[in-house]
Amino acid sequence: MSNSRETGGGGCAGCFGLILVLGAVVAAAMSLAALVDPFSWMPPIGDVFADCPPAPEVAGSCDLEDRYPGFWSHVLVNVVYSAAALGLLAALVPAVAELRTARFGRFDGASALERYRASRERLALVAGSTGALAALPVFVALV
Repeated sequence: MSNSRETGGGGCAGCFGLILVLGAVVAAAMSLAALVDPFSWMPPIGDVFADCPPAPEVAGSCDLEDRYPGFWSHVLVNVVYSAAALGLLAALVPAVAELRTARFGRFDGASALERYRASRERLALVAGSTGALAALPVFVALV
């Protein structure tokens, strides 16, 4: 017969570990959003993690949402933008490689020519999407 006092406590440690992991993910997202800030919405990273002085304009609140209105929505937009940019750049590498191999054999027949045309269209789509995403912060700044 096992003693429940010796085997207990695993749930508490699991919850504590989950809270630590969640805190690390949130801190990483905040840091990424502040470092890669394409829209210039975020406060400097030093201000985000600095000690909070009691400010009268926010009634002494140290919540990031009170000090910087829209903070969490800007974090979300910046993280999504960074992930989209990384995904498009990752898609650009195989598109270029496919075009290079298809270009080499484009005169070998109708199927090779069709493969070359399809790879050119794919590269144009990925490159155009990457360029549009890169121009998005400039467009947002002008609007």
